[in-house]
This record gives sequence, structure tokens and C-alpha cells, in this order.
Amino acid sequence: MEKNKIGKYLKYAIGEIVLVVIGILIALQINAVNQNRQRAKLENVLLQQVKSEMIDIYNDLWNDLEILRLGDKSHSNINNYITQDAQYVDSFCFDFYWINYDEYIYPKDAAYSRLKEEGLDIIKNDTIRLYLQGLYESHFPRLTKNNSFTPDISEVFNDYYLDAFKPNTDFSIKFSAHMENDTIGNRNFSDQQINYPRVDNRTKDQYTIGYVPLNFDALKKDTKFLMLLEQTKRHRDYKRSRYSNAKSIIKQVIEIINRELE
Repeated sequence: MEKNKIGKYLKYAIGEIVLVVIGILIALQINAVNQNRQRAKLENVLLQQVKSEMIDIYNDLWNDLEILRLGDKSHSNINNYITQDAQYVDSFCFDFYWINYDEYIYPKDAAYSRLKEEGLDIIKNDTIRLYLQGLYESHFPRLTKNNSFTPDISEVFNDYYLDAFKPNTDFSIKFSAHMENDTIGNRNFSDQQINYPRVDNRTKDQYTIGYVPLNFDALKKDTKFLMLLEQTKRHRDYKRSRYSNAKSIIKQVIEIINRELE
């Protein structure tokens, strides 16, 4: 102060402050860039994982949809037996089996749960994010066991079948169905058959399927059976629609994820 150097030192101090602030801003910017780079790497890893997860779910959807298709075909066959007043043939037992058979998916969700933990905004592509939310939080819950939208078809028929049917034990009756070919990503589903009787790979025991009506002529005129037949048809149609929709969305998501990962 005695030498009137206040202005000089003040400028020096301000310059030091400016340099410190600039250094902090540069450090923050470098840190942000590093965090974004790490987050982008994590996004790629999680997208790869959720893609693998969805392909496995797609496998379940494809298999279950084929089962539902068999049930729908058997429902049509049984309607024809009734309207045409057909005489019972041994192979009818398979149709009575498939109309009573139901499947549910058990979707893996580890990768999607990890995505939610990290924050779904880690996915930069809005379309992928919205599709994943729709699949895991809307479509899949409607196709799992004990959901509130569709009852288990076998439970609808269960009490009636206990009184009106017996299991098929005739191993000479053959059943065979070809499953429709499909593909997703690098996984193919082709040339697959459903054959009965078959051998259990674990126990080597032979087993078959089928339900035989105790009184086929009475069954054709039973209004309770006809009502259950109609109810389960509606349940199956709803499920087939949901399954097909979910399959279509998964295929679209996989294609978008593949482009994103490139």
C-alpha cells in the first residue's frame, strides 16, 4: 500500500483465480468425457446382454406359440367331430390333449433389471428404450403364469376332464406335427418335430400323450363341454395375439440394437 502496488497485486490475484477456475473446468470436462465414455461402454454391454436375453425369450415365445397353434387346430377338429356327429377314432385323443394344454413364458429379466438400476436413460436410442419398457412391463407380464388377463386353459378344463376322460395309454397311436420355421438374429428354428410316443432321455422310459373320452357320444351333446370349449377358444386366441405381437416387437428391437451396436 505504501508503494501504491495494490492494483498490480490485485490483477495478479485475479489472474491466479482465473487460472484455477480454468483448471477446474478442464478437469471437470475431462472427467465428464471419461464418464460418458464409460457409460457408453456400459450401454453397449447391457444392450448385448438384453439382446441375448430377448433371443432366449423369443425361443420360448416361438415354442409356446406353436403349442397354442396346435390347440387351435385341435379345437377346430373337435368342432368338426361334433357338428358332423363323427364316430370316435383313436387319434382323436391327441386333439383332446392339445385343447387342454397351455404354456406360459418365464422371461429372463436380469439384463433389463440391471438397465433399470443404471437408469433407462443410459440407452440413448429412444425407440429401443420405449420398446424394452413395453415388452418387459406390459407384454411379458400378460404371458406369464397366474397373470390377471388369461386363466390357465388346463385349469378351465381340469374338473371336467377328471370326470369325463382317461389318459391315453396306447403306444401304438402315433402323433407327429411339424413346427413352423422361424429365425431371429443368428438363431434358427427349423425342421423341428413334435413326436409321440417318445423316450425320456433321462430315464429312458417311453411315454405318450392323449386324453380319451369315457363317452364320446354323450360328450358331443354336453352343453357344459361345449361352453368350456368356447371359453378356452377365446383365451387361446387372446394369447396367440399377444404372443405374435411380442415376437414381432422383439424382432424389431433386435434389428435396431444390432444397428446401434455397429
